[in-house]
Parts: sequence; C-alpha cells; structure tokens
Amino acid sequence: MSPAPKILCFGAFEADLDSGELRKQGMRVRLPHQAFRFLTTLLERPGDLVTRDELRSAVWASDTFVDFDHGLNKAVNKLRQVMNDSAHSPRFIETVAKRGYRFIAPVTGREQSAAKVSAVRRIRLAVLPFENLSPDPSQEFFSDGLTDEMITELGRLNPGRLGVIARTSAMRYKRTAKRVDEIGRELGVDYILEGSVRRAENRIRITSQLIQVKDQTHLWAESYNRELADVFHLQAEVAHRVASSLAFELLPGRVTNGVSPQAYDAYLKGLYSWNQGTDAAAWNAIELFRQAIALHPRYALAYSAIADCYGRLVWFGALRPDEACAKAREAALSALEIDQELGEAHCSLALVHFWFDWNWSAAEHEFRRAISLKPNYAAAHNWYAAYLNVIGRHAEARAEQARAEEWDPLSVSNAMTRADPYYFSRQYASAIQELEPIVQREPHYFPAEYNLARAYALMGDCEKALEAFKRVAAICQVPQAEAAVAYAYALTGNKAEAALIEERIEQFAASHYFPAPQLALIRLGMGDKKGAVRRLQQGLEERSFLMIYVKSDPVYDGLREDPDFIKILKSMNFPD
Repeated sequence: MSPAPKILCFGAFEADLDSGELRKQGMRVRLPHQAFRFLTTLLERPGDLVTRDELRSAVWASDTFVDFDHGLNKAVNKLRQVMNDSAHSPRFIETVAKRGYRFIAPVTGREQSAAKVSAVRRIRLAVLPFENLSPDPSQEFFSDGLTDEMITELGRLNPGRLGVIARTSAMRYKRTAKRVDEIGRELGVDYILEGSVRRAENRIRITSQLIQVKDQTHLWAESYNRELADVFHLQAEVAHRVASSLAFELLPGRVTNGVSPQAYDAYLKGLYSWNQGTDAAAWNAIELFRQAIALHPRYALAYSAIADCYGRLVWFGALRPDEACAKAREAALSALEIDQELGEAHCSLALVHFWFDWNWSAAEHEFRRAISLKPNYAAAHNWYAAYLNVIGRHAEARAEQARAEEWDPLSVSNAMTRADPYYFSRQYASAIQELEPIVQREPHYFPAEYNLARAYALMGDCEKALEAFKRVAAICQVPQAEAAVAYAYALTGNKAEAALIEERIEQFAASHYFPAPQLALIRLGMGDKKGAVRRLQQGLEERSFLMIYVKSDPVYDGLREDPDFIKILKSMNFPD
C-alpha cells in the first residue's frame, strides 16, 4: 500500500501536511493554524461534504472552548481571502447551507521528496492584448491575432512548467487602465507579457516586455523590426526570451515555418471573425480559413478552426446536423493528418464524436488526448466537462470545469457552466445561485439566462421562467428561443399563446431546418408526453445534437417510464 501523500496540490497552491504550510507558486502564504487544519480536512476528502461537526472535531480539540461558529466563519473567510475565492461563485470551497463545506477543485498529491525539487513548480503567465499602433484601424485583426498566436506559442513551450491564461480572459484587459498588479491578482499569474504592434505594408514593428507581477519589475523589454514573412520566427524569438527569463528548458516546438504572410493574414482574419460569436461571422471565418489553406495547404490550425465553425453553425439551425457533421469531421481529420500532436484538432474531433456520432468512448478518448497535448487548453477542459455532465458523471465534470476556470478565470462561459453539475443533478436552487449573478453582470449573454430560465421552470417558478425566456428570445433573435417561450407559456397555463407560437414555428420549419427536440419541449409544456416522444424520435432520425441531453436533462424526467423513450435511450448507446 503506497504511503499517503505529504503534499496536496490544487490550482496554484500546495498544502504541506508535514510543515503545516500553504504555498502559492512555491511562496509561503501566511495562514492561521485553524484555517490550515480546516483546509487540509477538506483537501483530504475532495468532492465530499464535510459536516460542521466533523470540522469541529478536526480543527479544535475536544477540551478547547471556543465560539465554534465564529471560529469556523473566521477560518473559511481567511481561506477565501488568501485563495481569491468567493462564497457566491466558489472555485475551491463550496458552502453547503446549514450542513458544512465541500472542496470542489481537483486535488493531487505527491511525496515530500518530489515537492522539494523547485523545478516542478508551474509558473503562470498572461499575455495581454497587443496594442494596435498601426495608422489603419482595420489592422486590429492583426494585433488581436498576434495576441492569440503568442498565447498558443507560449503555451507550447513547456506545459509542465508554464501555464498560460486563455484568450477569453486575457482579452478582457484590452485597452484597460488597470495596473499590472491588479491584473496579476485577478488572473492569479506570476508574470505578464504586454506589447504593441505597428504594421505598414509588409513590415512590422513589435515591442514587448515581460513584467514580474509581485514587484512590477520589468525583466526585459525588446523591439523588433522585421519583414512580415518573419512573424513566426519573431514569435519563437519572444518565446525564447520568456523561457530564458523564467529559467526553464524549452520543449521541442511545432514547426510553423513555410506559412506565407498572406496565409497568416487570412488565418488571423478568420480568428478575428470567429471570435465575434455569430453565425454570419462563423461563415465568414470559414471562408477566410479556406483562403489560408489555399495559400498553405498544410495549415493544420486552419483546418481545426473550420471544424469548430461548422460545429457552431448547427447550434441555432444555420446548418442541418448531417451536413455540419460531414464537414466538421473532414476538417478535423485533415488537421490531424497534417499534425497528430495538435491538441486543438483532437478537441475538434472529440466534438464531432460527441455532438453528432454519439460515439461516447471515442469522444472521451479525443478529449483526453487534447488535454494531454495542451494541458492549459481551457476550451478542451470546458467541453470535456460538458461531455461528463451529459453522461451523468457530475463530480468529474465539476473537477474538469475547475480546470477550465484555472486557465480561463474570467470566461463568462466557464462561469455559466459551473452551474451545469447542479442542474443535471437536480439541485436547481444551487444552479440558480450560480447563474443569477452572471445574468446581472452580463445581461446580454443570453446562454446564461436561458440556463437560468430552465432552472426556474423546473423549480416551479414558471412566471420567472417565462420572463427570462422572453428576454433570451429578444436578444438572440433565433426561432429555437421562441420554442422555449412557448414551453414557458404552457407551463403558466396560457396554452393558447403557446399553441400560436408553436404554429408559427411549424410554418418556419416547413422550409427551414428546426431541431425537433425544441418542438418536443413545447409538447412537454403542453403536457403531451406522447407528442414529445414523437418529436424526440424525429430528433433521433435527424441526429440533432440536442439529443445528447436526453439521458441527463431533467426536463425529460416525466418521460423516463415511456417505452418509446426508453428505446430512444437504448438506441443512442449511452454509457452506464
């Protein structure tokens, strides 16, 4: 039997059980003894509820007389302070009202001897958006794209030693007036790379500087004047300077030489368009990525990006599932044929297996491969968490979601999906507690309000659900949202209004693709279980990606005894 680990690690922290110390990135964090005992008691049982009585026994001796509630609150508040955690949106310590606490982040252990090797400490770095100093404002795509590419380049240096914050979080600091120490604290990073880019015809001038957050020391600053054709060498040069400054060995990099400036331009324009997040932008991005491939046929990243675009286009009905699936699969496999070690491409293929093939084992294999190749790829962690929720492994999903947030801490999408394990495990009040602050903070981010509305509906607060679904429909302007409005009208008892909306949708569906599971939702609101099952059978035939939710989504709980619904589940071969 192997000995119990002496060091428990989570996020950027490690708890040394022998010395009684908490360290962040190798630096000791001052913590009272009771707070440390409180923490280690949770760490030794990650994911489990630890009751208040158990904490009392573990933290305070039986002959110690204290105001227990005051001491407990003081300990947890101190821990949240030093870990930059929140009671309302926890990344580490979750409060279970009137019962106790649960540690929700992934925890790993290692022996003391390994902990003493300083080389194992992972450094955290953020690349802030490069400022566009070009006289032409339309060159914004280039400065944003260069930021994306620097994040990717640095993320490949040595994933075991260096973790790089994802683009979504980094881009929130575009044109920010915040100080480096503020940004570093919010992102939980040790170093920040910032810079600017000026482009004139086929020449670029890039300035960059690496700053240590704790004392805002500039470790180095450099300016580069190059031909645009040298941009890949330039990125590698900056990466080497970062590696040298942080004193770690580079791993073999991926060769990107041979990509012409014109192909690189098209690829960056595609990324810029893709990040707009609309169907029209996705179509435009596909065209730009295809231009990049026409100029450089072995552009694996461009193929992977095309696969992701086609996946997105099926979400709101811009493409039929069969068409999207074929094109996404072709692009993902093309990327992997060029580069088997490209984590992004493995994630793209995982999504094809997950959304369209319903090949659960192949999807999991590809998600794990993507993460092993690119451990700080937040999107892969996020989609893998979605997969785990769909197949009912909610505790693992919560842990994977915590990893996504570790590398993309300011992503609204990551914050939203923190509610998913609660929703799928029928803990609607907890899901609502996660989602309401996001909707208040980001009122135009309609996916969060949609998820909030469905939680309201299943909690029985149908009027709130109706109002929320109406706001979603007004923001996103897609017919699928109207189906949710009809569902909510039916739940409130206004079946006449629900029927009118359903009729309009069916008229639309006569000449456009409309996912059958959303029509099943209306039937569920109407109380027509047989009609709902018929629509789900139609969804099975069209291979709607929404069918992946039939096993886990509680909205279908009223159908689980229906023989035809059971046949649907069996035909999709969900894992036990």
